[in-house]
Amino acid sequence: MVDPVVVLINRTEQAWGRGKVAGTLLMDVQSAFDDTSKGLLAKRLKELAKRLKELGVESDLIQWTVSFMAGWKLKLVLDGLEEEARDMETGIPQGSPAAPILFIACLSGIFGEVERRYEGVKALSFADDISWWVERGTDEEVAVKLSEAAGVVCEWASRNGVTFDHQKSEAILFSRRRSEPVATVSARGREIQFNKEATHWLGLWLDSHLTLRSPKDDEERTKGHDKAMAFDRANGPYIGRLSKSNDGLRAYSQWRCMGMS
Repeated sequence: MVDPVVVLINRTEQAWGRGKVAGTLLMDVQSAFDDTSKGLLAKRLKELAKRLKELGVESDLIQWTVSFMAGWKLKLVLDGLEEEARDMETGIPQGSPAAPILFIACLSGIFGEVERRYEGVKALSFADDISWWVERGTDEEVAVKLSEAAGVVCEWASRNGVTFDHQKSEAILFSRRRSEPVATVSARGREIQFNKEATHWLGLWLDSHLTLRSPKDDEERTKGHDKAMAFDRANGPYIGRLSKSNDGLRAYSQWRCMGMS
């Protein structure tokens, strides 16, 4: 899961080296495996058939996948009562090693469409977590470009039966500047402000300066610093005597390091 984050950090640091700011829009596919349409998946796999052959994948794999997705039935059993089995028209069987691969195949069309229409917008993803990244000269330019990308995403999703949970969408501006951004990203009629605190994505905390510290880390660091200062003020004379011995100085230094970390 860390790989997409590493790519994001690397791209951002390169953008900083060029004197730019960068930003990302994080989007989440709603009910990723449950809502996947079998018809859409079969269509997407057929479109990928040519590319798969170029990669050395046998065309029989496409036929196997379509067959794997066909013929599934669903029934509910509650307190001994069993309903009649019904055909499943959506959803990828979870628990199968093929499920994540099939889901990625289903979503694969969205990445190329956004990147082709908007130069400089880059896609990063892991399963149902998608990120759109861009670099520009100002905060406002970043927000505009991410808003345009979000518009294309929503259009593609509507055409292809994919639903995004827009309430979970978040935006992060990566900048070495101290000022807070005022621009917002528009997605499906919702204005998304750039997060002021670190955002948890794919196992890591991302803040505007890429310190990789969580809000709790900063809070604990502040508490440790305050405790150390209070101890110094209350025990100044004692510390002076303690520091005259090597063992005492070492113990005090270690305590300070723990309090300041």
